Amino acid sequence: MKILSIICTTGFTLSAIAMLSACGNRTTMETCNIIEIEDAEVEVDVGDVDIERGEVEMVCGDKILDVTWGQFRRRLRIDPGRYKNNLNAFKQQVSCIRDERDKRKQVLCQASGSNDFVALNFSYDD
Repeated sequence: MKILSIICTTGFTLSAIAMLSACGNRTTMETCNIIEIEDAEVEVDVGDVDIERGEVEMVCGDKILDVTWGQFRRRLRIDPGRYKNNLNAFKQQVSCIRDERDKRKQVLCQASGSNDFVALNFSYDD
């Protein structure tokens, strides 16, 4: 009977530890705020040429992120270039969130009318 009690106590303790550690790894999702649709640009300095693609700039938590137009076109079938002069209309077409604990450079975005979130790659704004 004593062995059964030890087994039950050990099992309960291990289960409690597993549940507590799982709670500690819970994702923390941040809503992203789209702040600008940037045109592609070329910057020329002496000895340096910097070419940037068109990007959607957004703030997720305390991070400023850039997602290329191509990511939106390929993954969500939305062309940010159509909304350059109407940011509010673009915000109605797409919403994005980010897991602050995820080390991958991805933001999850959803097109209006869809239930599916799609991972889009981003870079940190420079």
